[in-house]
Amino acid sequence: MDFNNKKLTRTKTFIHYLISFLLAIFLIGLANRIIWDIDGEKSRPYITDFESKTSVKKYRIFKESIRDSIQAQEEIKEELQLSINLAQNTLDQEQASFKTWISTREATQSRAVNDEIKKRNYKLDALRLSLKKLKSDRLVLQASIEALQTEKYNTIGLIKIEMANARELYIKAERAYDLKLFISRLLFVVPVLLIGIWMLLKRRKHNYWPIFRGFVFFSFYAFFIGLVPYLPSYGGYVRYATGVVLSVLLGVYAIKYLKMFVARKKEELQLSTIERSKRIKEEVAEKALENHMCPSCGKDYLINEIHQSGKSKIQSGKLMVTTYCRHCGLQLFKDCKTCTTTNYAHLPHCYSCGDHIIEDQAFDK
Repeated sequence: MDFNNKKLTRTKTFIHYLISFLLAIFLIGLANRIIWDIDGEKSRPYITDFESKTSVKKYRIFKESIRDSIQAQEEIKEELQLSINLAQNTLDQEQASFKTWISTREATQSRAVNDEIKKRNYKLDALRLSLKKLKSDRLVLQASIEALQTEKYNTIGLIKIEMANARELYIKAERAYDLKLFISRLLFVVPVLLIGIWMLLKRRKHNYWPIFRGFVFFSFYAFFIGLVPYLPSYGGYVRYATGVVLSVLLGVYAIKYLKMFVARKKEELQLSTIERSKRIKEEVAEKALENHMCPSCGKDYLINEIHQSGKSKIQSGKLMVTTYCRHCGLQLFKDCKTCTTTNYAHLPHCYSCGDHIIEDQAFDK
């Protein structure tokens, strides 16, 4: 299959970018392994490492002993409650039995009856005393449990205080570790970024620019994605300050570059049309022709009958093509010497006969 110039250019561009992206992907993968290996999980601080420096462990053991004591006394309380229930049931039964027995007898002065009444009353009194003692023991036990609960809550408060102290120590250690880790990554990433910036500025015209461009992609990924997220925050001050510094540096560079570009274009426009024609590259000429623009100053060369720009929102009449640029004087179209067909002056061959058009590049008006 034959390729025309535009297809060949697009294919070449695609292959070049494919090389750049593939190289960048593999470099990113390699760098990620290096960056991850720098962060040794064994050396990372954990809050449990700092609990031993406080009284947390001692208070936890004390809290566990209180909990066991409370649990033991709760079990005793349950058994005591069962005894109280049993004593209360026995007393209720004896009282009911006594009422039934006494209701079947008439009041009498019989010695046997009186002795039985006294015997039964003594038994009821003993049951009441036993029940009263059990209830008193339950109250004492409940007071002891409540005292242990209060002591447990106080111990929990002391544990929270000691945990706060341990957390402060942990936070300080974590910040120191993160700073150390960031510096280690910085020593790895900054040289990579500087090399990438140097390649971007100095190797854009190199034959192997696609390979250099892949390294440039990798260097910017390593800095903005592999490094910046690990930048210590310190409440956001460091990150915002870094953003301000980068914005200022990039802004200064962009402004200086734009000024230099504008100054360079002005200097080019001071040259003769022949010199400017010699500097126009074929791909620039093709894009200028597609967009009906002057390849030197970038102005539109289409006009209508009342000499307005072809891109004007208000158009009237038929659009016309100017032979020379109205703004910088560059010759835009010329006749072929072989067939006299009018051609774009900055493309190499005549579209009618194929003969060379720009043998002597261009000429003054």
